[in-house]
Amino acid sequence: MSTTLIHGSRRIGSGFVIVGVATITLLVMLCLGHFVGWEPTWRSLGITPLSPHFFDMHGVMQQAACASKGYDPYSTNACYPIVPIDIPPIWLWFGHIGIDGSDATWLSALEIAATFVVLVALFKGRSIFFGAIASMAMLSPSVMMGVERGNVDLSILALVAGAALIFQETKARRFCLTVVVTELAVVLKLFPVFCVALAARFSARRIIFALAIAILSLVYLALIANYLPIIRHDAPTTFMLSYGYKVLFLGLDHLRDEAGLSPLGLGDTWVPLTLVAITLILAAATAALLSWRQRSLVCTIANSAAGTAFCFGSGIYVGTFLLGSNFIYRLMFLLLCLPQLQDWGSGTFEDEDRTKVIGRGLIALILATLWLNGDPNGHSTFLLIPQLVDWLMFFALTTILVFNFLNSAASASKRSAAQDTN
Repeated sequence: MSTTLIHGSRRIGSGFVIVGVATITLLVMLCLGHFVGWEPTWRSLGITPLSPHFFDMHGVMQQAACASKGYDPYSTNACYPIVPIDIPPIWLWFGHIGIDGSDATWLSALEIAATFVVLVALFKGRSIFFGAIASMAMLSPSVMMGVERGNVDLSILALVAGAALIFQETKARRFCLTVVVTELAVVLKLFPVFCVALAARFSARRIIFALAIAILSLVYLALIANYLPIIRHDAPTTFMLSYGYKVLFLGLDHLRDEAGLSPLGLGDTWVPLTLVAITLILAAATAALLSWRQRSLVCTIANSAAGTAFCFGSGIYVGTFLLGSNFIYRLMFLLLCLPQLQDWGSGTFEDEDRTKVIGRGLIALILATLWLNGDPNGHSTFLLIPQLVDWLMFFALTTILVFNFLNSAASASKRSAAQDTN
């Protein structure tokens, strides 16, 4: 009997909790959708829904169909006058195989399901408590906004998380497959190039990975160079439901406008970039000081799927923050940081006390980032506190990446010196 209980308890872990919470949430949403409709259902979760359903996926596929008919999808056109696309032209291939906006529902369902499966694979095998934390993060307004929109970033998250699961630097085939999957994500949406942050855990293979992604991405950017200014122009830069180094200043102008004051217009001046530079310098200095004083393994990124996912997730957050403005659904990549932070918070590393505090603190910070940035009235309201939290997250993740790079590079140098001596 006791053996049965032990085996039964082992089955109830993080994966069981996440799947259970997701199933219950889906059933509740389907029931609510049936009785009260799509819009009230999403508003009950703190999401401002758009029409038509799965708006982002619908727009991409409809513009792809329009492009196959000779319309320009990167500008307002008579075929689909709602919004131009701001993603690479590879997505337009869907139009040539007969897919259009009417396919948005099943395509969105497919990418949502695929992303969920990959995330469960990444999160499984952990505690029930971690399952509850991961579920809370996945159901946050920031992540669920991407689900409601059917945004293609979900597909990118599935690819990047899948690449983290595949990566093993000691196995050539898995290493090469990781490069292929990551570069596919770059081809589809560009910003996964920030997965080069894997080099924060300094090793020959990880440096090769970063160089491979950087070189292949530069070649790809050269091939679509004509589209890059257009994509940049079409990508919204706004204070509404957004994060990035410009958003704070755009939002302050909005608050002044609501108060009847003239805007300061700081968003396009040297002020935001100066604040970015100061933050990066402080992060680098903090990392260097910690590395010099501690000489320890505090908050060491593991050579595991959790560590790889952390590098990818933190790299994408830091990199996209530097782009200036991103809609909050892109915060979903912070989910990739959770397994590593849970390992730190559970005290499975050296310097347990400090690592525990930092790990648990960063989990709380991620939850705050995911939940505070979402706002049911986000299309008209700017909130200051979430922007300050976003800046703190930018500083914290940059510090950890730089700290690990310095420590691992120093360790690699010592090993090389020892080998030369022998």
